[in-house]
Amino acid sequence: MRRRSGVAVLATAVTLGVVASSAGAAGPVPGVLQGRPGIAVAGQAHVVATPFAGKTRVQRIRDSDGAVARTRVLPGKLGVPLVTFSGTVEGTWANGRRLVLSTSIYDSPASTRVVILDTRTLATLRAIALPGAFAFDALSPDGKRLYMTQFPNGANGPIRYVVRSLVLATGKLEPGAIVDKTEPGERMAGIPMARGWSRDGTSAFTLYNGLESHAFIHALDTMKRSARFIDLPWRGDGQNGLERTRMSVDATGVLTLTMPGVGVLARIDTRTFDVEILRDPL
Repeated sequence: MRRRSGVAVLATAVTLGVVASSAGAAGPVPGVLQGRPGIAVAGQAHVVATPFAGKTRVQRIRDSDGAVARTRVLPGKLGVPLVTFSGTVEGTWANGRRLVLSTSIYDSPASTRVVILDTRTLATLRAIALPGAFAFDALSPDGKRLYMTQFPNGANGPIRYVVRSLVLATGKLEPGAIVDKTEPGERMAGIPMARGWSRDGTSAFTLYNGLESHAFIHALDTMKRSARFIDLPWRGDGQNGLERTRMSVDATGVLTLTMPGVGVLARIDTRTFDVEILRDPL
């Protein structure tokens, strides 16, 4: 989790075959999904955002027959938030009736634009502009807080990033970064590989490849605005393939990391953060 140079991060990302979908270049976050398949929303449909000529065509597409039910054109280049390099998309709440679209740090490194849509009408409910490079991280289940990863050095400078929270009702960032209070000096450095959620939808667990350092999980409580780092023993090339990891939390609060063809890698008690390692990823 120590701070690493941008050159090292980019080199490792390329080695892993990681590509930022919105810009075609490797980097610290996956960016945004532009074009199909989009993201599932309420009413058995998907919303697809496709940039063109400095604008974005947003379409609501019915799952039953693939027909376009509604189209709107928004200013700027927007997409559906990607949260892992394995292709996980997020950004909906209110049972899929609300959706976040955002710019990518690769397309817009100096400023970030976030747009909240009604997924039935595609009407813009709120547009938020932030100075600097931010990437979507998670949403609280009640839709009150949006968590974003802030990159003070942009997409290509030395990697340094922090998690911030934004109140959607006001469009304002809350003071301070979200840090692990048991390790306040730690800085996040790595690339997100897999995502899991607690059963009640309040806590997001993100598995990171720590690059030259070790793998770790960032546990974010989206209701309490708190976080914990969970260190894992896999280092260097031993982290290859982590993007294939599947994460699930059972009714007792145990987070299980499973890799197809390999088996259960680890189990973590999300109440005590005790870690049980069963096997390596490779």
